[in-house]
Amino acid sequence: MKKFSLSIYLLLLIATGSLSYYNSQAFSNDADTPPYSSMWEQGSDSLELSKYKINPPVAVGHLQVFLIEGNEELSDKEYATLTEAMEKNLVTVQETGSVNELSIDNNSDKYVFIHSGDIVKGGKQDRTIAYDVIIPPNTKNIPLQSFCVEQGRWQQRGGEEVSEFGSNSKMLSSKKLKMAARYDNNQSKVWESVAEQQDELNGNMVEYDGFADSSADVYSDESASSLQLTLESEEVKVMTTDIEKQIKDLVAQNDNAIGFAYAINGEIYGVDIYNNRQLFDDLWTKISSSIATETVATDEEEDFEYASREDVRKFIAAVNDSNVAESEKKINGTTEMKTKENNDGTLEFNTIDKQEKNWVHRNYMKRN
Repeated sequence: MKKFSLSIYLLLLIATGSLSYYNSQAFSNDADTPPYSSMWEQGSDSLELSKYKINPPVAVGHLQVFLIEGNEELSDKEYATLTEAMEKNLVTVQETGSVNELSIDNNSDKYVFIHSGDIVKGGKQDRTIAYDVIIPPNTKNIPLQSFCVEQGRWQQRGGEEVSEFGSNSKMLSSKKLKMAARYDNNQSKVWESVAEQQDELNGNMVEYDGFADSSADVYSDESASSLQLTLESEEVKVMTTDIEKQIKDLVAQNDNAIGFAYAINGEIYGVDIYNNRQLFDDLWTKISSSIATETVATDEEEDFEYASREDVRKFIAAVNDSNVAESEKKINGTTEMKTKENNDGTLEFNTIDKQEKNWVHRNYMKRN
């Protein structure tokens, strides 16, 4: 692990002009990206890879973020995020007494998009929602598959409601956590991954001013095993502030952006693309916070090569080769998920809005 003072690190970045930059060497061999007219084949399960644009990355330390531009096909559909829906009391997310299933009522005339990995706070234990789910207007008792991200508590916490959940401000913040919930569907692996990320965050605090000689840690006195309370902690806020400042406005500054890829230490960690620009914009605050947390929890390698746009392109294209296993899963009456996996463990999760007969979110990850 590199030991450094945050203040010295920032001064060096400013002095070298590398706080937010385009690494031209990283993609100097990329072919020119053609203009896009339509990023996708309408109704197709495959991307039309020649018709999208991957922008040069913005890099902060060992993190790179690539915005992806294209034409949205669901621009006329309005989705409320779970964050908005809970803040405005459009929905009620209820405890069922089962660790792995919650229930939601949509009391509004809006469609609500729940993002895989969204964390709901409260109830008997904080939970994460396993899959993307579209909740139709004015519907009751819609089941949500969930996983506990707070091992040990099964009772009211402080002044929170025990029968329902109060907020959604965070989402899963590591690739291992996302895979444990969405791919492995394994509660034990989720708990293990939560504990692992808490340990990584705690261990990396020594890199930042103010923590080296103190008893500070990322564990909450209210519930030490809660990932949500760890992500809300002042310690994590200090660690992630610089990265969040550098990437929080990227989407707002690019009207054509409908997705992103990110790499840590030169390794592509994930690609997410949305068929609705406004939905992507509304989700970016949670997404950027998640990326920042994963970055500071990951040790910066001594020597690594930055990823290129071509690396991103190959990452997406990998699930369209001849050795791909495909499956489908009905999430609810409005949502279907199609999954592809190739021999090297690259995955595509394709969320379908069944009413629109079109995809709304594509996510690419690699198991190893």
